[in-house]
Amino acid sequence: MRLFPVLLTVFIDSLGFGLVYPIFSVLLMNPEQGFLPVNTSLAMRGWLFGLLVSGFCLGQFFGGPVLGALSDYKGRKKILLLTLWLATATYALTAIGIVFESIIVIFISRLLGGVAAGNWSVAQTVIVDTSTGEEKPKNFGLLGMAWGTGFVIGPYLGGKLSDPSICAIFNLTTPFFAASFLCLLNIVLLVWRMQESLPAIQITKISLITGIHQLREAFTSGKLRSLFFMMFVFCIGWGFFTEFCPIFLIRKFHFSGSEIANFYASIGLWIAFCQGLVIRPFLRWFSPNTLILTALLGMGCTLIIMAFIEVKFFLYCMLPALAFFEALLFPSATTIVSNVSDKQSQGHILGIYNSVQWAAIGLTPLFSGSFVAIYPYLPFAIGAMSMFFALIVFIANNRPKILSIKK
Repeated sequence: MRLFPVLLTVFIDSLGFGLVYPIFSVLLMNPEQGFLPVNTSLAMRGWLFGLLVSGFCLGQFFGGPVLGALSDYKGRKKILLLTLWLATATYALTAIGIVFESIIVIFISRLLGGVAAGNWSVAQTVIVDTSTGEEKPKNFGLLGMAWGTGFVIGPYLGGKLSDPSICAIFNLTTPFFAASFLCLLNIVLLVWRMQESLPAIQITKISLITGIHQLREAFTSGKLRSLFFMMFVFCIGWGFFTEFCPIFLIRKFHFSGSEIANFYASIGLWIAFCQGLVIRPFLRWFSPNTLILTALLGMGCTLIIMAFIEVKFFLYCMLPALAFFEALLFPSATTIVSNVSDKQSQGHILGIYNSVQWAAIGLTPLFSGSFVAIYPYLPFAIGAMSMFFALIVFIANNRPKILSIKK
């Protein structure tokens, strides 16, 4: 129960990340329902879709390190409350952008929303502050479950609350007002239930380009350089798949916005189930290195199989496997990062770790949306290639540890 306010914060972050997929897919990729001119090219639609998706990720890239360092100085609770107020405002701003059909306003709102969601690093730090060594993997798994649950609700909420056939008052802005309301509820819960967990004040130099400096630090850090690089490559592939999968679903299977919502909800449901329950014995039985190896190999193979599926039913059948392997990776990698960092700099190190992930997820959509619109199989091809390349990087740098198993 003591972690519930933090888990709810992560849930809302994830909800905001996934909320837009069915909405933006229809808004930009469907000439009959969006606000772009009918003669807008497929390449331009894909580029704009990628731009809006990347805005959130880039906001997290720049915001995560700053928020992580601020939480080492100002306290975890204050920073979490600040980011929730910002999230409340940005959801409303997105709705305003849709009403006035302004891509610029929507992009700014997504960028600021990503900054607010940079509190993921603060949430991870709270887990470190309040967990024993034995509890860390389990609690990081709960954090992953909260993210996965948000990924269930986010796209589902976006698809259903924007569908006027379900309720006459629903439109493309309704999900964003609902998300704002959830943020306000979380603020009340944090004020009421959360205790400050900062063990000691740690002053770190902060600037708006901290994310860039920390990205450079990530790839020059002796202890964690190889792990950070592996996660960077992995997140390129995982982000590419999750961000551009709607284009594939529309082009190949003719999914509607509501069907896209159901697809993402299915992925998120399986991830939440695996992170919260299924992987727990695996975290006890096997070392983090062994689990990361298994996850990368399994995800790469699963994405290849999914690219060749021709029937919707079998596409859904592959989602439990994809979710299981994804669920193994994040708690294992985060545990390694946390274990090699001293307690006073956890916010700083986890901020670097999150910068690596969100830089990878956020940079590729900036220039690849047009290509995916023309070649809809790219989310699976790029995803699988990234998994296998990350696997090679991991093996090359961890050969003595890969087969170690927990006693």
